[in-house]
Amino acid sequence: MVRYLGEKVVLLIVQVLVVGTLVFSLIHFMPGDPAVLVLGTERGGDAVAVAEMRHTLGLDQPLFMQYWNWLVNFVKFDLGQSLYDKTPVNTYISQRLPNTIELAIVSIILAMIIGVPLGIAAALKRQSFIDLALSSVAALGVSFPVYVLGAFMILMFSFKLQWLPASGFVEFTDNPGKHMLRLILPSLTLALGLAASIARMTRSSMLEVLNKDFIQTLRAKGVPEWKIISKHAFRNAIIPVITIIGLQLGNLIGGTVLIEYLFNWPGMSTLLVKSIANRDYPLIQGCIVVMATFFIVVNIWVDLLYGFMDPRVR
Repeated sequence: MVRYLGEKVVLLIVQVLVVGTLVFSLIHFMPGDPAVLVLGTERGGDAVAVAEMRHTLGLDQPLFMQYWNWLVNFVKFDLGQSLYDKTPVNTYISQRLPNTIELAIVSIILAMIIGVPLGIAAALKRQSFIDLALSSVAALGVSFPVYVLGAFMILMFSFKLQWLPASGFVEFTDNPGKHMLRLILPSLTLALGLAASIARMTRSSMLEVLNKDFIQTLRAKGVPEWKIISKHAFRNAIIPVITIIGLQLGNLIGGTVLIEYLFNWPGMSTLLVKSIANRDYPLIQGCIVVMATFFIVVNIWVDLLYGFMDPRVR
């Protein structure tokens, strides 16, 4: 396992460098000149001012030199500075990334709490009314747009029932209670859609395991049904579910832009969209590289979890 982890870490470094190189190459094909955007509408038409700004920002250097400078800084864990306010990209990410990670982790935990038991219940009551009802709800949850669900949650719990604030963000260190209240709606909105996918995968995986010969052997030996389900069937069925959970957790880091905008939650997705609109090259590269790194790390954790859950993998 130690050797396997070492190989994964080396692969992580290579993949992050490849992602960074691709992002650096692609952003320079984006229409629009960052120098013009920085100068604004009043001076953006002045060719001399634009040329001076491009020189100040280092955009007049050859692409190879710009890439080399970025790579040297990247090795030092320096992602550069924003083209607009000269704020270090590391500062922006350190402010936004914890918020996105918090939202993603809370959402995936809620999704597991909801989805796994529902999937098991549907599998144990196969072809019954319970199975049909749960499968229908799961299919609806997968197909329901997250922004529609979020708007419905705001209308129901904020405006009609007035239980929770509609949007906004309060730092946990400033007021833990208000922070948690504002976390409920966005995390629950994300969790409901994720829970539907987890429930469907759990049901499918459980049905496959319950039809295995060793399950029939355990039943023939008189092993209690609850023990068969909890100790033998679920442990074998959880591997594909872990895969889905890991992929969803990785996707949440960069895929929560609609929820972050809807609930005014300052995370990585909204930061990335803003940086793209501003053609802020260092900030775009920094956001995407960090998101890709997190996604790869989550997949490594999932692979290691396989070995923990299934001795055959070890």
